[in-house]
Parts: sequence; C-alpha cells; structure tokens
Amino acid sequence: MRQRLFWLAPLAIGLLIQPDLQGQARPQEPVRDLRIDPMLLVSVKEYRNILETIGPQIYPGWKWNTIPLLLYRPNVQDVLLNAPHRPPGFADFTGRTVLPDKIIYARNDSTERNTDGQNTSLTLDSMQVLVVADEYSRERADIETNVKLGTTAKYLKGWDFIQSAYDEVEVILHEAFHVHQGRLAPDKYANEAAVAHYPVMDASNNALVALETRILRDAVLAKDAAQRRARIEQYLAVRTLRRAGLDTSSVSYENLNEFTEGTAKYVQLRFEQLGERVTPVPEMYLRPGFTGYRGGVLARRLEDQMNDMVKVASFSDDRFGNKFGGGPLRWRLYSSGAAQALLLDEVAPDWKQRIFAPGVYLTDLLAAAIPLSTDQRARLVAQSKAEYGYDSIFVNRQALEAEGRRLIQQRVDQIVNTSQTLVTINYGGAGDIRGMGYTPFGVTAVNDHTAIYDLVPITVAFAKPMILRMKSVIPLLIDREAKTVTFAVASAPALFEGKGASGVDIPELSLVGSPGTKISVAGNRVRIELF
Repeated sequence: MRQRLFWLAPLAIGLLIQPDLQGQARPQEPVRDLRIDPMLLVSVKEYRNILETIGPQIYPGWKWNTIPLLLYRPNVQDVLLNAPHRPPGFADFTGRTVLPDKIIYARNDSTERNTDGQNTSLTLDSMQVLVVADEYSRERADIETNVKLGTTAKYLKGWDFIQSAYDEVEVILHEAFHVHQGRLAPDKYANEAAVAHYPVMDASNNALVALETRILRDAVLAKDAAQRRARIEQYLAVRTLRRAGLDTSSVSYENLNEFTEGTAKYVQLRFEQLGERVTPVPEMYLRPGFTGYRGGVLARRLEDQMNDMVKVASFSDDRFGNKFGGGPLRWRLYSSGAAQALLLDEVAPDWKQRIFAPGVYLTDLLAAAIPLSTDQRARLVAQSKAEYGYDSIFVNRQALEAEGRRLIQQRVDQIVNTSQTLVTINYGGAGDIRGMGYTPFGVTAVNDHTAIYDLVPITVAFAKPMILRMKSVIPLLIDREAKTVTFAVASAPALFEGKGASGVDIPELSLVGSPGTKISVAGNRVRIELF
C-alpha cells in the first residue's frame, strides 16, 4: 500500500538556489559507495527482465528503458537510473551494481523524499520519475504502523518484517506503469477531495459492494469462459443497481481510481497470469523466499489478491488503523479496477487502446462488451442476492454502520474535549482552503461537510501567504461549512499569545499568518482568526 501525498489544488513553491561566484554549478564529486539495499537493484533487474520477456502481453508500448527510476533511503542516498540528464545535486555513481547501466546518478545525505516507504512518482528536474523506497525504509514504515496498531509482537514473531521479493518486483511494475499512464492521460486522475464525501458508512452501498467483490472474485477465478461470462453479467447487474444510489461525484471517484490505480494493479495481476513464461535473473534466487515463478506460485498470489479484495470490502481487518476511513474504500478500488481489466482481456481485447481517452472507464467498457436489458439485470440481481446471502450481508453492514458512526464520533470527541491545548482556526474571513497536502488513506468523513485528516503530517493552505504545516501526525477536524480547522496539541496555550501577525512556530506546527491574523486564548482554548 502506498500512501501518497495529495494536493487538493496546486501550490507554487519556489526554491532559491545560490550559484557559486562564477555563476556555474560546482562540480560534484563521484559517488562511489552504494548505501541503499543492493537487493533492490536485483529487483530492478528482474523488473526489466519481466518487461523484456512479456511486456507486450502485459501492456503494449510500455518500455522500462523510457522511465527514469529513483531509488532512495530517506536522507541517506538517492540512486537515479535511466535518466536522460543529470539533475542538480546529483553526481556520477562509480560503484559496483548488478546492473549493466553505463550511466547512473546518485547523491548522498539528501534525498528527494525524506519519508519512509514512498513508492510513487514525481517530477524531478522536468523528468517524470518512478520512485521506490528501499527495503529498510519500507520495513521501518511497517514497524511504525505496527507499533501504532499494537501488533508489533505478532509482526515480529511471524517474520513479517522480511519483505517479499515477489511484492517488491510487483511494486516496481505498478509504480512504473503509473509513469507510462501519466504520459498518455496526464489529466485523468480522481479528485481526492471526494473521499471526504463518499458514503463510506452507508449499509446499503456497503452490502452491494460486498456482493460485487465476491462476484468479481469468482469471475476472475472461474475455470472456463462460460462461467466467467455468467459472473460478469451478475457483476454488471449488481454494480448498475448500486451506482444508481450514488451521486455523480462518488461514481466519478470510483471510475477514476479504478482507472489510475486499477490499471496499475492490473499489470501486477497480469504478470501473475503470464509470469510462468519468465526465466528469473539468477540473482533473484538470493532473495529470501524466492523460488521462481513455476509450480503455481503466481496462481496462488492471484487467488490471494482476489480474496483480499473481498476482505477489504468486508471491513474485516484493520490494516489501515481506521477501517471506517478512506483507506478501505480507496484500496478496494485498486483490486476492483484490476479485476475488471483482467476480464476485459477476454471480452474486449482492444480495451487498452481505448482506456486512456477522456471519459472512458473500465466498467463502461465491460458493459458495452456485454449489454444487458433492464429485465435481465433485475433477474441477475435477484439471483446474485440469493446465491451470495445478501440479506445476512446487509444485516452485518447495518451493524458495521452503527459501530462506525459511534467510533467516528468518539474520535471527534477526543479532539474537541481534549485536556490538551485545543486550537481552532477560523478561516472564513480569508475565503476558502486553497490547497491541502494529505493522504486519502487518512481521511475519515464525519458528515457531508466535516472530515478528520490524519496518518501523515497535514498541510493546509489558505489565502496567501497563510499556510498551516503540521510537523507530526496530529488529527485535524476540518468543517467546511463552519470554515474551521480544529486540533489538539501538547504545547501550552501561552506559546500562541501575541503571535498573530508574526506567525506561530511550535514543536507541533508552524503557521504563517498575515497582518490581520488574530489569536485569542481562554484557558486551554486557542482561537485563531484568519483575514
């Protein structure tokens, strides 16, 4: 799971670079030592091997050697491969690797990403670059998550900190495809603000989602084409019914995330379907637990992925630390998009040439390939509900809705009834929120205008120059109707006094104010008015 940082709106952030006395960049000394995990380079070699062998069958036109790849360990080392030019601050890498590359760039002690486990893409010196964290960075992020969830003992006892070689190769395939995808459809991304308004708690929607994912799993794992087509028909009937109850924003959110994340997840699953054709590079057998691709290894992984989709949709685990937030919603769209893409390979083989066009989505392509009448859909919905035990699923989802609303209210109460310093920023006098830095995995909708944001340090930009930057993970309660941002900090209220125009800089946050900013303190309550 990657936890990307998203902006609601773009912000222009400039960096001032000081030239030397001659106005030219100082020459960089070569980097000789590899500080990232050397085995990550083995995975890179295998990712290339996979695309060289079955790349055209996975996705025509996608080639590894056109995608720059940045490998990093936070604040330790960046290693850049396949780059058409050397970015500022990087030097030639002259150390030893398993790769045949004649040109590799690197830099030490300063990295483009300083947060653990960020497997994503970014723009680096005008280049769209694939980013992969090394194993120890991902492992450190996993340890922190398990500490928060109280599952550290189980995590250590089960050797879960040993990262899967298969997972690492698939992560690289997934993220590399995002770069290719971004070139062909640069504006086809979901508005992540919609996750705060999606009916995450709605029992009816959740029960039908459970039905959809179970049918979808069975369609992908069906043994013959006739069984698969019958399941696709059931799936389309149930999805059409469910989406009739969603607003256009929520439908669009599903469609666009199934396109962006679903098609990237598809390349992982398609590899699991075709990977037995690949002979791994010899170094892969040095990875713990790697036994090659034959003997049903990849088929079992595909089945596990489909079962996991059903598990996420059932709220039956708490891998995100908040099973009633945006994490399970967004994560299931990875798999539901990927599963639909696998089915399209059979019923609409030309879908890959059409999917990048504006307004074209996986479900629409599937429905066009297998049209159903209104009467057929009604019959298939009734059949599906009977076959999969919909009535008991619905009762379960009603109970989950009640539990979720109770727990979400507890989280709100923990913020507003704190014994710490309660800070409320009223931004109504400054207009609206101009932009936010956050992860949709950390968004929890309270009602149709209020949400809690956490999981990463949040940034909120108001009218220039006013901007709030949290320095650590502190839940923010944002009410867009009242136009307030509310949170609790350990710092004393006195630290806020007299700092309206000059801004606030305390251990938990920094706030750039304006001449009109006013701060008032009453007991443990701090109120900040932005103008």
